Amino acid sequence: VKYLNAYTGTVLLRCRKDFYRLLCSALPLVRQLESRGLRCPCFLSTLHVGGTIRSCQKFLIQYNRRQLLTLLQNCTNEEERQRIRQSVLSCSLTEEQSHSGEEEEEEDEDDGTETD
Repeated sequence: VKYLNAYTGTVLLRCRKDFYRLLCSALPLVRQLESRGLRCPCFLSTLHVGGTIRSCQKFLIQYNRRQLLTLLQNCTNEEERQRIRQSVLSCSLTEEQSHSGEEEEEEDEDDGTETD
């Protein structure tokens, strides 16, 4: 697991390129997750398969923007509308200075495939 957002229900998984089909076919069979003795029902589906973590991050940004725009259309009052507009405007992908060199090097050598 490279990224997990419980608020949006999004998980970014990384696996070797050879095994991405196996992972994609196994995800719908997962019915619950367990952590610290707590079981949570869930449903996992593949939204995107990418060659690098960066491409998956870009997909997630676009996906979340589309979701926010859908929410914007369904707003009932101006306060909700303003909060969602602010969320849409704040969607961006920024690199951390300390890790940017390591990530680029990792992606060049990476033969894995990421799914979420």
